[in-house]
Amino acid sequence: MDHMEYNRRDSQAGGLGMGGGDADNSALMRRTTTPHGLQVVRHRRSESLVVEHSSQMTFESGQDEGDSPTSSCQESEVEMGPSTSASSTSPGKPPDHGKPNQLVRFCLRLAYNSFYYPYEMAKVLIQLGHEPIQARPFHFPLLHRRPRLFLPGVHQYVLHIQRMDGYLGMYRGLTARLAASTVDYLLGDLVLAFLHFHPYKRAPREEPSLKEFWWNFARDSLRLATAVVLTQPFYVVMVRQIAQFVGKERIYEGVLASLMTLIKQEGYAGLFAGILPRLLGEWSVLTITSLLTHLCLRLIPMSRNQQQYNSVIIQMVASLLVYPMEVTSACMAGTGAPLAACEPPRMPLYNHWADCLTDLYARGGHNRGAILFWRTVPRIQLLRHQDGHVVRSG
Repeated sequence: MDHMEYNRRDSQAGGLGMGGGDADNSALMRRTTTPHGLQVVRHRRSESLVVEHSSQMTFESGQDEGDSPTSSCQESEVEMGPSTSASSTSPGKPPDHGKPNQLVRFCLRLAYNSFYYPYEMAKVLIQLGHEPIQARPFHFPLLHRRPRLFLPGVHQYVLHIQRMDGYLGMYRGLTARLAASTVDYLLGDLVLAFLHFHPYKRAPREEPSLKEFWWNFARDSLRLATAVVLTQPFYVVMVRQIAQFVGKERIYEGVLASLMTLIKQEGYAGLFAGILPRLLGEWSVLTITSLLTHLCLRLIPMSRNQQQYNSVIIQMVASLLVYPMEVTSACMAGTGAPLAACEPPRMPLYNHWADCLTDLYARGGHNRGAILFWRTVPRIQLLRHQDGHVVRSG
């Protein structure tokens, strides 16, 4: 959800000529001529000494201010010092932090997504219910009374993909993933800019209010809805390209070709398969995070850094609470596709996302992929196995 930006500019203390100079200079300029033809010019506006050389370069003792070139330079430094320090730093004000380059941040985000994409691909396959590696029993005497069946972690899953498909196979759907991020970056604020929906600006000493909460919540909700609608076709393409790993199909190749294939197979509605559970899930995370963060701001005194950490923790907890909606969105994005991973017996054909969510809860697969490094076979599947049913790893 994206991030809080801080753009501060310090006001300059005074203008040109606010340095410490002689207070008794009534004229704009004062010129003093030495007996040897050396003229010392004092300019009041800049309070600096300009020395004009004539034929001789010596001074006699007992003459006007600035008896030597060294003293003249020192006087100039003393008089110019306060002006420079006053204009560069202001006491009691934070340092100037320039606005971060958004393009650089976006490029770094793309690089981060590309680097960790194999783990995201493994997570999508887990959400679709594909478990190619058999679970192994493991027993913790202090934690479990009975042995549990543990599924391989996400790192072992990625190594399995690499063994089956090579290194390029670990990046199925990466182009669609990056295209979604690019569209979100370029067009995510389109509706907000069209409506001139600017963020709420709080006064320096104003306390957080309900007006600020509702204003920013409405703005963030509109921004979220715009991003989900614009990126959903690329999300569907990414899920289906990843699902081709199971049956080794080559139906969805390339972003534009995959979009055209989706339109031919399912019409324009196929571009937005699974958009409702995804939108509801992300909006629920936004609602929980915004509400709890606002309550913490009103009730608990915290610094700015503590507020940021608090928001991140709340968002992580909210994501875990509504994670079943993410699994439902992935399954609905792939259901109906002519792929082995999206057809019976691996996946039922769902007519509505509510039926998919209900079936996931019934089979214990609503949280598959929520914890990638500590995965166990759901207990409901173990009970079915004990009753003589076929166990399907979730």
